[in-house]
Amino acid sequence: MKETLNSFFKKTAAEIKKQYGTKSDMSHLEFCTSGAAMINGLKFSFVIDNVGSSADQGLCVSLSGDAVANGSFTVSSQIELDCFINGKQTKLTKKLTAIEKNDGKKILQAKFKGLHLESGVTKEKDEEQAFDHKMRSQLKFSFVPCYTLPEDAEIMLTVYPYDNILEGAASKWIYACSDASSLTKYL
Repeated sequence: MKETLNSFFKKTAAEIKKQYGTKSDMSHLEFCTSGAAMINGLKFSFVIDNVGSSADQGLCVSLSGDAVANGSFTVSSQIELDCFINGKQTKLTKKLTAIEKNDGKKILQAKFKGLHLESGVTKEKDEEQAFDHKMRSQLKFSFVPCYTLPEDAEIMLTVYPYDNILEGAASKWIYACSDASSLTKYL
């Protein structure tokens, strides 16, 4: 009985650490929210949370997939990042630049070098302070996609921190649509 109870507590502690604890001693990004689809001409937004340690090297946002590689998916404006820097709400803008990879395919990429990534892990016991810390550590990105083909396309959205590129990246496949009525398929 004692063995079973110990096992139960260890599993519970591991699950709590997995969901609420630091994933590593480096940054580790996860999506908090994102739009259901990238719709031509409408602002698309997503929020990233760092569930690892804080870091100062910054991050990179990347869009890839066949539609990006062949040029049918582009972005009409710069990508905007809303975040807290030194206790103040700040808006940073970067151009999503077309980059050619070693395999010849193109991707869109925006680099936010030197950006401080605050850890989203809260140590505060007070719920209001923990909520405030969580909200201040999140990074909200937005841009306006351009995609006019009749069939929907899959776009890989990846955000990776420079201090932990391989293990700390957040990636997600999101559909690109030419008209807003396509959105109902993805809700």
